[in-house]
Amino acid sequence: MPAIWIAVPTFRRPERLTHLLQTLPGVAGRHDVMVLIADNDPGEQEGAAAVQRLQAENYPLPLTLLTVGQPGLSAVRNAIADAALADPAMRFIAMIDDDEWPQPGWLDALLICQAQVGADVVAGPVDSCFVGNPPRWAKDSLVFRPEERPWGATPMLWASNNLLVSRRAFAMLESPYFDPRFNRTGGEDLDFLARLRDAGARFGWSPDARVSEWVPAERTRLSWVLRRMWRIGCTETMARQKALPGRIGKAKLLARSLAILVLRTAGLAAMLLPGARRVDIAGQWVKSWGRLYALAGGTQSHYGAL
Repeated sequence: MPAIWIAVPTFRRPERLTHLLQTLPGVAGRHDVMVLIADNDPGEQEGAAAVQRLQAENYPLPLTLLTVGQPGLSAVRNAIADAALADPAMRFIAMIDDDEWPQPGWLDALLICQAQVGADVVAGPVDSCFVGNPPRWAKDSLVFRPEERPWGATPMLWASNNLLVSRRAFAMLESPYFDPRFNRTGGEDLDFLARLRDAGARFGWSPDARVSEWVPAERTRLSWVLRRMWRIGCTETMARQKALPGRIGKAKLLARSLAILVLRTAGLAAMLLPGARRVDIAGQWVKSWGRLYALAGGTQSHYGAL
């Protein structure tokens, strides 16, 4: 039985999903690999149709389709985890999103880092692939720049769109692994990783385990980038509130968030300097307001089924 499950949650991106699946055999064509597609749109089932077309064409990797009726990010990731953990042969879940595709050496690089570091979870960079001609600022924007770190052990990871999770890591947490409170807001992966860190999980980073991500033209608008930074501020704070409950915890978060806002507001003056990354400076300021919005009890639904 396959020990490595490549898991892809999908929602109404059949063309992107097809591209990802067509790329996988050349990058992860190992004998111990299977692919699980979790379609979170039981109505249209565009992802399911894409999977069935490839199965009819004798897709070279074991390919399983899972339809997840409950909408939301946490729901689909929990369904993936439950399905994989039900197979005693499963040792690792490699998570990748349906608007991404792996670069050569991706899976091997994740596994090598895991083995040499003894990591419970390993991540790698995500490179943006712009559709059309983006504005000049977009390629250098914090939102679209790939994260770069040295190879090896690392104290914390932030997202699940390029992530290898061991069976041992799931055993450190109770089910549901992805908190349903983040179902429509996002941030479920940050919360998952923060709880793993607090449970003593060991993290690794592999710069060679790269994936590429499509960036459609609508995401290179300034309004989208600033909304994205606002959402990051909201979801980061929601996750931190779980670790610091009660009035004292909220007071600590409020003090920290106000201090950051003061610093970011003062930093707006740097936008006047030649060569300043103005979008990043403005984005960090907006992110600070997102933190305060979350502390005030505000939540926003940014996702439909996925």
